Amino acid sequence: MLGLSLDDQGTRTALIRAGLDLFGRHGFEASSIRQIAQAASVNSAGIAYHFGGKGGLREACAQSVVETIRQRLLGDAAPPPVPVDLGPDAALEAILALVGRATTFIVRNPESEAIARFVVREMMEPSPAFDILYEGLVGPVHGRLCRLWAAATGMEAEAERTRIGVFAMIGQLLYFRLARPAVTRRMGWSGIGEAEERAIAGSIRSAVTATILAARGERP
Repeated sequence: MLGLSLDDQGTRTALIRAGLDLFGRHGFEASSIRQIAQAASVNSAGIAYHFGGKGGLREACAQSVVETIRQRLLGDAAPPPVPVDLGPDAALEAILALVGRATTFIVRNPESEAIARFVVREMMEPSPAFDILYEGLVGPVHGRLCRLWAAATGMEAEAERTRIGVFAMIGQLLYFRLARPAVTRRMGWSGIGEAEERAIAGSIRSAVTATILAARGERP
């Protein structure tokens, strides 16, 4: 943050992390300023100082989620546009590469748990923070995937079938975060390590490839 000392930046980061965790676990109303400050190990006045209050902190948490996911999935806050002459096979490879990055982050990165809880609660109980998530993620991430999907299949990027297909792909990825206890118990896994991640990513890549090839009228 421009103009902030290292201590101020550390305080902001600690409060955002605490906010993500507590808002996701208990909800906005049930998470008090005192609880958030204690979890962040800072003075409770820091929430008003840095964010203008608890509502501002929630919105900062949403912006942090946007920046984190865009960086992890797209590699940049503002990636270059999808080339208009991108071939179908190259577009499919770009989609599968993104699936691989997303799988690694969703199933192996510890911070994805707090992010998932926060996002799911905002989806279930939208607040002004939801607008930040929608404009920051659905626009650049879902929109980019739709353009890649269109290049891979020959369909229109904004066609209903394209948008639903992309949402369905994202849903497959998210299931392995949201239903992690069910997955590990049913699979007999003690956790999700590199081997399990490869199995999950391979299955999703196969499903996505089959869907795209079917849309082209080709056999997998």
